[in-house]
Amino acid sequence: MEIRGARERAFTISFTRKGVPRARGAAMRLARAQGMPPERVIDLALVVNEAMVNAVAHGGGRGRLRMWRQDGALLCEIEDHGPGIPARQLDRTGPPPPSSLGGWGIWLIRRLADKVALTTGPDGTAVRIAMDLSERERAVP
Repeated sequence: MEIRGARERAFTISFTRKGVPRARGAAMRLARAQGMPPERVIDLALVVNEAMVNAVAHGGGRGRLRMWRQDGALLCEIEDHGPGIPARQLDRTGPPPPSSLGGWGIWLIRRLADKVALTTGPDGTAVRIAMDLSERERAVP
C-alpha cells in the first residue's frame, strides 16, 4: 500500500510488530499529502506509533490502522483483538511515575492528539484519534 499525492484521502493497513514502521510511514505520508504542518506530522507519528506498539504488545501481536480525512482533521483508528485495557489505566490523568518503565503510551496519546476516544473490552480495543490539519496554537493541558 502506497500513499500517492494529495488526492489520497484514506487507507487501511493491517500490521504486526514488523509492519509498524511501514504503517507509521504511510500515516506520515497521508498527513503530509493532506497539508498537515510538519511539527504536527511528528506528533501524529508518535501518537500512531504508541497506539500500534500497544496493540502489538497487549492486543494479540497484530492490529489494524485506518486513517481518513474528515471535517478538517485526520482521523486514525487503531484496533486490536486483545483482552482490553484495565479501567484503572484508562482513569489515570497524569503521567506514570518517572521510575515506571511502561504506562506512558495512553498518556502521551492524550497529550499530543486533539481528540482521543478509547473503546475497550474483552474482545479488543479501538483507539480513535483526531489530529487537526490546520496550523493553530495548541493549549497545553
